[in-house]
Amino acid sequence: MKSPSTAKTNLLLLCALLLSLAPARALLNVDGSRNQLFVFGNVTFGHDSNVFSDATGRSDSTMAGAVGVQMKRRAGVIAVDATATLGYIYFGKFSDQNALNPNFHIELNKTAGRTTGDLTVSAYRQSRADSSVNLRTSSWNFPIGLNFKYPVNDKYYFTSQTTYLRRRYVDSNALANLTDYSQGFDVYYVYTSKLDLLGGYRIRVSQTTLSKGTTDHWFNLGATGSLFAKLNGSVRLGYQVRNVDGAGSYSHINAVASVGWPITRKINLAGTVSRDFNTIATGVSVDSTAVSLRASYNFKRQIEFLGGVAYGRNSFLGTPPPVRRDTFFSYDVGARYKMNEHLQVAATYTFFRNWSTFEFSDFKRDAVTIDISSRY
Repeated sequence: MKSPSTAKTNLLLLCALLLSLAPARALLNVDGSRNQLFVFGNVTFGHDSNVFSDATGRSDSTMAGAVGVQMKRRAGVIAVDATATLGYIYFGKFSDQNALNPNFHIELNKTAGRTTGDLTVSAYRQSRADSSVNLRTSSWNFPIGLNFKYPVNDKYYFTSQTTYLRRRYVDSNALANLTDYSQGFDVYYVYTSKLDLLGGYRIRVSQTTLSKGTTDHWFNLGATGSLFAKLNGSVRLGYQVRNVDGAGSYSHINAVASVGWPITRKINLAGTVSRDFNTIATGVSVDSTAVSLRASYNFKRQIEFLGGVAYGRNSFLGTPPPVRRDTFFSYDVGARYKMNEHLQVAATYTFFRNWSTFEFSDFKRDAVTIDISSRY
């Protein structure tokens, strides 16, 4: 691991490099736009009032940076998009939380022919404050996704979604490594030229190193496309059951929605609703509900204002009494200035409040960040 002073110097040098680079299109462009190579990077300066997301409220200043390269190939039947990123986060006081986080991602996409779909493979290291366990965690994650679409006729088509995730926590025997597999199938009916109706089923099987395995069944109905007038997106309503091996089952009626509303040419609103069963880092099952609303305002061609609010509840299942229940509220406001096509600066303030039946998990957190990013 790099020393704190060396890491801090390197991040400052990266910031200076981003500001000094001259505009360019793609770093390398072969055969028109069919083979392209891009480079990108960013530096983020911030102050966090609660870096561990717990009742102790320990604050710190942070500096994070990342550099990466992206390759796009659009020749042949299969399009290829590959990205490699190397990130580093530096803490002023809690230097034991400094972390080097690589990220690799490749996507193969088939958009021509009767059957279309994509395959994604990733590997990345993640360091974050996890409010569900009130710790900063570091983990290696290996997700794989396979999606395809098959049209039966002009009115019906099928889709399939297969996902796999392997998560392994670093230097912590108290946290549960996770293996998760899910398979979903959907049948779509083309109701109008702008709206499709759907029905689907998903099974998800999860196993951790500290708890019993779980199996989820989700049955849902929904719609996607132009829902009402200028309201676009997708909505699903369903019934979900989680079976815990040898320990009973839980169920709920749930909804998953993501919609957008362009109010004017400059103002856009986006909302999400979700309810799902999750498995947290201790292996405990959680019934999670969240609602969010975001807005953006293009003040000028180069200036954009952003903001959002979110509210949610988390019920921790199958734990000894007293049962933990959390309610959270958050909001953020920010602005982004695009200096040119390739360089932008953003500033954001974020507030998060968590009310919990566990005293140690009852906390508030706010953070201010300034981010400089570039892509060539």
